[in-house]
Amino acid sequence: MGTVTIGAILALSAATFVGASTQRVSGMGFALVSSPFIVMVLGPFDGVMLVNFLGTCSSFLILAQVFREVEYRKVMLLLVPAVIMTIPGAWVASQLGGPKLSIAIALMVMLALGSSFLLRNLKSADSKGLAIGAGAVSGFMSVTAAVSGPAIAAYAVASRWPQAKFAISVQLYFFVLSIASLIAKGGMPQLHWSQWVGCAIAMVCGILLGNWLAPKIPHKVSRAFVVIIAFAGALTLLASGVREMLG
Repeated sequence: MGTVTIGAILALSAATFVGASTQRVSGMGFALVSSPFIVMVLGPFDGVMLVNFLGTCSSFLILAQVFREVEYRKVMLLLVPAVIMTIPGAWVASQLGGPKLSIAIALMVMLALGSSFLLRNLKSADSKGLAIGAGAVSGFMSVTAAVSGPAIAAYAVASRWPQAKFAISVQLYFFVLSIASLIAKGGMPQLHWSQWVGCAIAMVCGILLGNWLAPKIPHKVSRAFVVIIAFAGALTLLASGVREMLG
């Protein structure tokens, strides 16, 4: 096994580990934290598919424990437009490709993070139109950038969706949307078996670390960590895409 392959395994495992622990500690953030780094290793197309797949696994493990408490009607209002938008999103992802898609992913991550801050100060707005719009944006970003969370989180803030109920219900949303995104893009990423093993071990270890850290870290600190890491990854991915475009 060559040095490059070992480096790829370590990079994927590290991104998965940090993403999984962050998800466990803060309730969200797996894709935001891990996607820029995974995309740098695998490229924008396979990288996003891997994030979608790992997100599916993570959400399923949580959903299996809390499915009785999910607010199904609210989730379906978001899911329908989200799933529909994976179709044009997959087309855009296949047409852009390469450094252009890397740059687009980086910009979408930063835009999503920025918009979530702006929407914190909105007055309560719980309407079907807002839910449909949030779901559509989230679905498009899921298949193009593997970052579906910020739009839904912004909707939860704007609609005053109680955090405890949102954190449970959104697992069904992420689970179904990640599967739809994989189907829209035509299947699974092509990885070496050692990369799959590395990601699996890293996810389990990340969740275990998150279990230990969760009661010890204040919510504001964990949320700030997600934002810092996500911005750092997006900026790195943006610089990498621009450098590749310029040759």
